[in-house]
This record gives sequence, structure tokens and C-alpha cells, in this order.
Amino acid sequence: MDMVKYTKDNAFLRIKAWYIDEDSVQLSGDDIRKKDRMVHIWGLRINNKYSRHQVIQIVMRDHKISQATAYRDYMLSQQLFGDIDNVNIAAERMVLAESYWNLYQMSLKKGNEETARKCLDSYKSLYNFLDTSQKIDPKKLEASNYILRLPRNTNKLISKMLSAGVVDFNSLDAEDVEFKEVTDNQEDDEDVS
Repeated sequence: MDMVKYTKDNAFLRIKAWYIDEDSVQLSGDDIRKKDRMVHIWGLRINNKYSRHQVIQIVMRDHKISQATAYRDYMLSQQLFGDIDNVNIAAERMVLAESYWNLYQMSLKKGNEETARKCLDSYKSLYNFLDTSQKIDPKKLEASNYILRLPRNTNKLISKMLSAGVVDFNSLDAEDVEFKEVTDNQEDDEDVS
């Protein structure tokens, strides 16, 4: 699913806000019709188990809208209620894997090695074992050291608090400041002055 950045208030954002809090947004007639189409699309996919293409055709027929609008509403319903297409693929892969594994075990019990090998080949085809992108990068697991340099006033305040034994950061009179990354060159320049 693509991430979309909305620059202004639109029908989808109003419908999403309405689902979060019905009293927060007043939906227009067009917004209500769009919401009803998205609910209808979701119901056809979840309850009736129709394919994406079948849902588009039914929505075009029932709501008298264009194919482009039907596809747009389909994508928005997936964003609003959840992307069921990706979930179905992963779920179906797991069901197939379980079935192939059960067939493999039954074939081994019956002594049919050829069928067991075919089941293992089918099981293997569901997963890309040669994919290196899923391997763990050991460099990402290494510990990272971060050197934090605090202003002198803050350093004194924290030292004073630590001497008391208990630090309550919720009661500090503090303000957020911009993050500034210090490079090694800047660090050397500050030490000289």
C-alpha cells in the first residue's frame, strides 16, 4: 500500500475522522454516498469473498459509477478498513504450506518417497529460500554508542538531581529545542576556543 500525504481536507479524511468520532465531522451527501460505497466494497470482499475484479463490477453496477471511481473507492476502502488483499495472500500461503506439509508426512508414513519429495518441492516453492534480503545483517545488531553533549546548565541540573537519588523528569521546567548533530571537526573547533 502506498503512503499518501494529503495537503488539504478531502472526503476520505472526513470519512476517516467520522469513523474515529462521529460527532467531530459533519458528512455531506456526497461523503455519505462515498462512505456507503466503501462499506459495500468491504462487505463484498469480506463477507461474500468476491475477488477484486468482481467487487469492482458489482459496485459499478449497483452504484452507477465509472470504473475509475470504483477502483479509487476500492483502494480507499482498503486504506480505511485494512488491506485485505495482502493479508489473504499471506494467509493462503500458510494454508497451502500446512497442507503440503501434512501431505508430506502422510506420504512418508505410507512409504511413498516420490510423493513425499514432490510435496517438499511444492512446499519449497511457496518460500524463496534464496532471498538474501530476509537474512539478518549482523551490523544492525551491534551495539551503538551515542555521545550526548548537554549544555553546561542542563549538566549541572542533572548532576544536582542525581545527587538526590531520584530523578523526576516530569517535573522539570524544560522546553524542546532543535536537534543539532555535532561532527568531529566542530567538536575539535570548540575545544580550541
